[in-house]
Amino acid sequence: MATNGNGNGNISECLVHLCNEGSIESIRYFECRRTLMEMLYDRGYNVSESDLTLTLFDFRSKFGEFPKTETLGVCVSHRSNPSNKIQVVFAGTDDIRKRTLTEIYSQIVDKERLSRLILVVQSKMTAYARKEFENCPYKVEIINLNDLVVNVTKHVLQPKYEVLTADEKQQLLQKYKVEAKQLPHMLKTDAIASYFGLEKGQVVKISHSGEMFNSMVTYRCVV
Repeated sequence: MATNGNGNGNISECLVHLCNEGSIESIRYFECRRTLMEMLYDRGYNVSESDLTLTLFDFRSKFGEFPKTETLGVCVSHRSNPSNKIQVVFAGTDDIRKRTLTEIYSQIVDKERLSRLILVVQSKMTAYARKEFENCPYKVEIINLNDLVVNVTKHVLQPKYEVLTADEKQQLLQKYKVEAKQLPHMLKTDAIASYFGLEKGQVVKISHSGEMFNSMVTYRCVV
């Protein structure tokens, strides 16, 4: 083990050795899948406790050191509406084109009751493939694998986010006698909007707390 000038071991090297007794690839897929499970839970879907608390050791035992992407997907229903189902499909490392669409579609469990598909990609997608997904009878959400390595909502400096229901949104607008377009905006491409799968017109309640201020609540409308 390498040492630094004061005789202590190279801490970075030690940490890498301790957490990476297996493959880097398995760590990457583990972190991304964990973020996905947390994201689905935060969106209101029925994610199992075992998926939320899965350790790296258990992940490797279940999926192996070099996980096959087709085994990482999941299909879950919404807690408040079981008929509302979402499917997650992990695409491989090849570019997504016409010939790879069949493989992706084959991983969808319940096409008839599917309301949304999350496709986790690692490579480029052809214009033909994008057009195909736009024509699907369900909403297709495309997320890059690298964007899932870290859960953006878990950062210590992030405020608390709550997505308002349609009724809660209406009550808010009536309370302050404003229209949705008059609220501060959040872009649909914002990392938080992407995390919650927000559509244009939805409103997010943002609660700030910390040493700099006791409590502050703001609202943003997705545009």
